[in-house]
Amino acid sequence: MKKIIICLFISVIGFSANAQRFYSFEKNWKASVGLNTVGSLNTENPFKRLGDYAFRFPVAFAIEYQWTEQFAFEQDLSLNSFKAGSYINNGIAPEDLTYFSTNSNLKWYFTDHLFESDRVDLFLSGGLGLLYVDDLTTTANLSVGIQYWFNQDIGVRFQSYSKFALDKKLYANNHFQHTLMAVFRL
Repeated sequence: MKKIIICLFISVIGFSANAQRFYSFEKNWKASVGLNTVGSLNTENPFKRLGDYAFRFPVAFAIEYQWTEQFAFEQDLSLNSFKAGSYINNGIAPEDLTYFSTNSNLKWYFTDHLFESDRVDLFLSGGLGLLYVDDLTTTANLSVGIQYWFNQDIGVRFQSYSKFALDKKLYANNHFQHTLMAVFRL
């Protein structure tokens, strides 16, 4: 009985010590899943005509490796679709068009430079990606985002991308993408 009480006591102390480090940087990997919306409206305003954004089969996935408290690498993948008759860039889609995007981005978490928070992460990211909407092109990406952690392992992220096509196509062109994702520390 004495051994059980000692083991229980050590477990409680271990749990308390872990709770004190609740938001410390221990887990390097994160996986995310959620929704995205795509605005390819030939506008420079990412929030203009939000009702015209594509939102058909809007799934998004990401995996992230954070090697320091400030820097991480993320690989993401998103699918969406434009309905026939949708306004895209300077024209109307003649048929249903599938949107596919994958991006490799470097992320910089800068929350600690502004204020102290255990639950909020602000970040900027940039990188390169592949985009397919009727044709394949490469994109340069810039984004800004915020993550809110409900507990040590589960959070939610909102991220807004600006994607610049390096070889502009009729539909695979410059556009905005917004994502809302659940985030899981692994």
